[in-house]
Amino acid sequence: MKKNTHREFTVVLWAVIAGFLLLTGCTGESEEGSAHTAADKKAVLAFPWSPASLDPHGSDSWEMMRSGTAETLVKLNEELTPVPWLAKEWKQENENTWIFQLEEGVTFHNGNAMDAASVKKSLLRSLKQGQTAKDLLQIESIEVLSENELKIVTAKPNAALIAHLADPSTIIADVASLEGEAGYPAFTGAFQIKQFTRDESLVAERYKDYWGTPALLSEITIKFIPEGTTRLMALQSGDVDAATDIPIDNIAVLEKDERFRVLTAPSLRTHMMLFNLNSPLVNNQNLRKAIDLSIPRAEIVDSIMAGYGTEAGGPFPEVLPFGKVEKKNQAESVGKWMEEEGWQLNADGIWEKQGRLFEVTMLTFPQRPELTVMAEIIQNELLEKGIKAEIRQVENIDEALANDEWDLSMYSMLTAHTGDPQYFLNIFYQSDSASNVSHYASSSLDRLIDQLNQTVDSAKRNQLALQIQEVINTDLPQSFIVYPETVFAARKAVKGFTPHPIEYYYIHSQIDVNE
Repeated sequence: MKKNTHREFTVVLWAVIAGFLLLTGCTGESEEGSAHTAADKKAVLAFPWSPASLDPHGSDSWEMMRSGTAETLVKLNEELTPVPWLAKEWKQENENTWIFQLEEGVTFHNGNAMDAASVKKSLLRSLKQGQTAKDLLQIESIEVLSENELKIVTAKPNAALIAHLADPSTIIADVASLEGEAGYPAFTGAFQIKQFTRDESLVAERYKDYWGTPALLSEITIKFIPEGTTRLMALQSGDVDAATDIPIDNIAVLEKDERFRVLTAPSLRTHMMLFNLNSPLVNNQNLRKAIDLSIPRAEIVDSIMAGYGTEAGGPFPEVLPFGKVEKKNQAESVGKWMEEEGWQLNADGIWEKQGRLFEVTMLTFPQRPELTVMAEIIQNELLEKGIKAEIRQVENIDEALANDEWDLSMYSMLTAHTGDPQYFLNIFYQSDSASNVSHYASSSLDRLIDQLNQTVDSAKRNQLALQIQEVINTDLPQSFIVYPETVFAARKAVKGFTPHPIEYYYIHSQIDVNE
């Protein structure tokens, strides 16, 4: 009898304990359920570009920003207006001096505090490591005023300083983490670097002490897949959850597949053809005009871009207030410019001069597959007009432009990535710029760009930018072909991974996967 009573008591006791555990478990679920659920959520994304290193203050700064691990003092919103990020506010004391108040309680991924002293070290390193930050910021001095207050003085008036502090070259990092051999760089973003394999993948995990809204995903893997068709196949096979820069001719296939969503948005990118003014064949303005007239822009927009883009009339898309340049006069003929320079059509219909055929080399590269298709259409059109073009595909277009012999090259550039014309005009057109890959020099244009750099009034800046583009369109160091839309594709379960006019804000804390 006692034995049975004891058994009954034990059963009742365990029932009470079980009920208590269930109750506390439910309470825990209520308070931490979303975080617990999110702890197991992961996403795999396909990007075309792989960084050579994880150093944010060199040529790979854009890839670091794209990884969702790094942040800058200033961010650009959807309207391309500078808004606070790591700097919560700022004011201008005079035309050269700015005071910044930093966010408090921010830590780097190694736990060290982000304060005015660490921000100063990071900015000074970015100025030392790369020309981009120097060109953008034009800084004379940086002074720590207090724990979270910083003074920046520019060498000359820099009207675009705030917008330019959103450039990835100014990523804020714990400098000590960049100089040591062990471990990964410590940034301030919602994700921190977990693993990096060059040319293959980068894995980023949620940073639990992030100062902003915590990441919904516990981990994001970025696979680096340069070929557009291969990215598409990886998405279709389930190897990745989403992919950027989907080839235009594959959009229709994805739209018919109920598993995926195709996401598009206007971009600030311009697809163009570069002329190498060091080449004896295209250093002549009239010969460049002949080639430019041969580019079938309308056909390219309709057939290659499938309507996901507009014809380009200058460096900057028309959605920008300084992008509405007047269209060039298309009444001239190719023959007029060629004959004016002493070229004659031979029996085979090819332009010839003193026994030399007009034959040019045109570079293209695989990371943006639509450019290669454009090159082929332009090649055919040039041949019809009597100009022979040999297409040569290279793996690294920037290295080829700097080191190889070439006449023409397909290229793509985010020409207003800070919402302002100043940066692109300075690096692409200033006579002494190392990034002036066309080797174009114009003292009058240099003066106009210098004037733009020092002009604060936005209306006057826009007018100067338009005036500069008129000179560029006349001298023609490049031919501007199309303003493309950005095209992503993702499984329908993926939320928040969408195109942005600024191409390095793709990964953020609110990307989610709802299975």
